[in-house]
Amino acid sequence: MSQESLTPAELLQQRNRRTGMTIFQISWILVFVCLVIVNWQLRGNHPSWPPPGVSSPSALLPGLVTLGLLASAWLARAATRDLAAGRRAAFRRQWRAALGLGALFVLVMAYEWLSIPTSGIYSDVFRMMTAFHLLHALAIGLFMSMIARGADAGRVSAQNLWPAEGATSLWYFVVVAWLLFFPVLYLI
Repeated sequence: MSQESLTPAELLQQRNRRTGMTIFQISWILVFVCLVIVNWQLRGNHPSWPPPGVSSPSALLPGLVTLGLLASAWLARAATRDLAAGRRAAFRRQWRAALGLGALFVLVMAYEWLSIPTSGIYSDVFRMMTAFHLLHALAIGLFMSMIARGADAGRVSAQNLWPAEGATSLWYFVVVAWLLFFPVLYLI
């Protein structure tokens, strides 16, 4: 549905939804920023990080699924554009690919969460940060799955674009939050 075909009330509703989503995302990303700051503060209070006897987790597998997560955001955006243009089959194909990459990310990060050796504060902070992010990825992934089912049933379309647009915006949040966490947990 083109912008020109919307009534002034629909345009206002669309702007309000987008503004509300932006405010929500900015406020919530600050929680993730606070977790990064807590991580840095804890690091600063220890002579070495990770503590002696604890090896840093490898960044290889998480790095690969981070690339997959970035690709999933691109696919979700492309799918939303296809839906807006009325290309429902392309939407469903790309949306499901984005969901698949998101599910792969969740599985690998759950593995990372489970495989970090218990080492006190280091493993506790690692697990807290990854679990916090995983909960968000799972919740938003479930929402995206609901959109996929809605698209299959014909409830999501160019005329009813907001669910897909909102879910894509939320998936961007997952990506940005992980891009904050990844270097802190694996590279620095």
